[in-house]
Amino acid sequence: MGLSHNYPLLDKEKERRMMNLPSRVADIRLFSEEGRLILSEKKPLEGFSRSVEDSIKEATSEATNTVQKGHDYLIWMLTKVFEETVENAENAIIDGPDDCGIDAVLRYEDRKEITLIQSKFGESHDIGMIDKFVKDVERFKNAEQSRIKRDDLSYLWNEINQKNVKINLVYVTEQYAEYECDVVRVIDLAQTVQILSERKMKPEKGHKATINYLDGYQRNNIFYCTVKGIEIANLVDRNKYILDNNIRHHLGHRMKVNRGIRKTLEECPERFAEYNNGLTMTCVDFNDLKGKIECDSPIIVNGAQTSHGILDVSKKTKNLDAEIQLKVIKTDDEEQQKSITRFSNSQNAVKGKDLVALEDYWKSISYQIDTRTGYFFEYQSGSWDYRLDAGQRAKFQGNEIFNQYLPENHKKKLASKDAIQTYVAYFKQNPSGAYQSISKFLPGGAEYEKIFTEELMDDYRIFLFPTLIMECAKNELEYGPKNKTHPFKRYSTIFFVGVTGKIIHEYILETKDDFDNDISKLESMIRNVSLFKRILRLTDKIVDQVLASRDLGEELEKVNNSPHNLFSKSIYNYEMKKVIEHYISLESEEISNIKKTISGL
Repeated sequence: MGLSHNYPLLDKEKERRMMNLPSRVADIRLFSEEGRLILSEKKPLEGFSRSVEDSIKEATSEATNTVQKGHDYLIWMLTKVFEETVENAENAIIDGPDDCGIDAVLRYEDRKEITLIQSKFGESHDIGMIDKFVKDVERFKNAEQSRIKRDDLSYLWNEINQKNVKINLVYVTEQYAEYECDVVRVIDLAQTVQILSERKMKPEKGHKATINYLDGYQRNNIFYCTVKGIEIANLVDRNKYILDNNIRHHLGHRMKVNRGIRKTLEECPERFAEYNNGLTMTCVDFNDLKGKIECDSPIIVNGAQTSHGILDVSKKTKNLDAEIQLKVIKTDDEEQQKSITRFSNSQNAVKGKDLVALEDYWKSISYQIDTRTGYFFEYQSGSWDYRLDAGQRAKFQGNEIFNQYLPENHKKKLASKDAIQTYVAYFKQNPSGAYQSISKFLPGGAEYEKIFTEELMDDYRIFLFPTLIMECAKNELEYGPKNKTHPFKRYSTIFFVGVTGKIIHEYILETKDDFDNDISKLESMIRNVSLFKRILRLTDKIVDQVLASRDLGEELEKVNNSPHNLFSKSIYNYEMKKVIEHYISLESEEISNIKKTISGL
C-alpha cells in the first residue's frame, strides 16, 4: 500500500515518536511499536469482547440514519477509548460540510500535541478511506488559510502549522481493518477491544514513576531500598492506579492493623520501619539512578493498607518523619506477578474473596457490569469505600429496569462474593453448598476450579441476574435476616434463589442442558419486570409450602433441629427435591399460563 511507509506528511522517525499520546489517554499512548507488542500479549476474554461489541450496538441503536449512527459511534469511541467526557467529546467533533476529512480534534496543550481523528462506521469504511484520510490531512495542512471555509478549521490550520506541534493521526472504525502504517494509527474493532481489555486488566501498563530513596542496592532482579514515608504518600496520591492490582484496596480505619499503622505514624514515626513489613512493588523494568529509581509500569502488590495509612497521615502533618522498606521486583511475566502478589500476602489474613482481585475473569465481569448496567462490581475488597470518592460513587445509578428488583436505597454496588454464591445456587443448583461455605467456591477453594473452568464464558449476566433475584427476595418477599417472624425464611434466601432457577429452567423453559445456555432467554424474561416478579411470587408460594411441610420437619429432626444445618446440608437433598417438585407440580396451571405469556412476547 503506497501510503503505508514513510509518507511525506510527517517527518519519518520524529513523527513516529509522536504517536505516543499524553499519559491521561492511557492506552492510546501505546501506539508505538513497543505498545503494540504489549497490547498483543494477551487475547481479551470472549465475554469481554462481546460486551464491547454489544455496547457499541447499544450506543448506536437509537439513531435513525447512518449519519447519526456515525456520530453516536464517534462519541462512544471518544468517551470509552480516548476517555473524554461526553461534553468534551461533543466539542471535539467537527464532522460536517467542508470538514476537510477530519471528524474530531483532541488537543493536549500541555504537550503541544493535536490528534486528528477520522471515523468510519458500518459500510462507510474501507481500506482506501484510510489512505484518503492521510491525503486529506496533508492537503489541509498545505492549503492556503484563506481558502478554508470554516472558522474553526481555519483556527485548527493555524495550530497544526505551528512549530514544535506534534500531529497524531488516528482512524477509527467498528469494522475489522488489517492495515500497517507509520503515519496513521488504525483502531478497528479488535484494537478497540484490546485497548479496553488492557486498560482493565493491566492499569499500570505504560505508566512510569520515579521514587527517591535513602539507601538501596540491587540483587538479581530485585531492588531493595529504604524510602521516606512522604515518597510513598506522593506515589499513591499521584498514581491512583497503583493499588488496582493489589488483592485489597484500603479497608478503612476500623481494621485493627490499620489503626496500628496510624498510631505508629502519629506517635512514633521513627519506629515505623522497625514495626512494619514494608511494601512490595513489581514493574516491567527499573533503572537505578543512584538516589532514585525509575520504574516502568509499577504496581504495589503488597502493602495497600500501609500505603493508605501513610497517605492519610501525611495529609494531616507537614513533617512525616517515617521511613519504610520497599522491595521492587522486575518482571514482565503476568503470572509471576500474580504469584508474587499471592505469596507476599500469605502472611496476612487473606481470604478467597480477596484472591478474586487477581483473576482477569473477574476484572472482565466488573468491566461489563459497570459499562453495561451502571452498577459497581466490587471484586477488590475496600475499593467501593476507599478507591472511589462520593462523586465517583454517585455516578453509579444502575439500570432503569434492573433497579426495580432493588430497594430504593440500594447503593448500586454488587459484591463478588454475593455474585458467586447466587451463581452456584441458581445455575449450578447447589444452594446447600453455597449456603454452607461460600469459601469453597472462591479462588483457592476446593470447588473453585471445578465451577470456574476455562470453558465458562465471562458473561456478566450469569452473575447479575441471580444477584437481582436474591435482592428482590429480601426486599419484597421478606427473605433474609430481617425476617424475625417466620421460623425459616431468614435462612432461606439462597434456597429461594436455587428453587427459582429450578422452576424457570426445568419447568418453564424445559431446559435439557446447562442452565447457563439459557442466559439470553432469561434476560428477556427478567427485563419484563411484571412477568418475572410473577414468577418470583410463584416461587415464594412454593417455598412457603415446602417450609411448612411435614417432610421439612422430619429433615430438621435429622440435623438436631438446627435451621443452619438444615439449609447447609439437607434442604436440597434427594428427598427434599422430590418435595419441592411435588409442590411445583401443584402449580402446573400457573406455569402453563406463564409459558403462554412468554411465547407471546
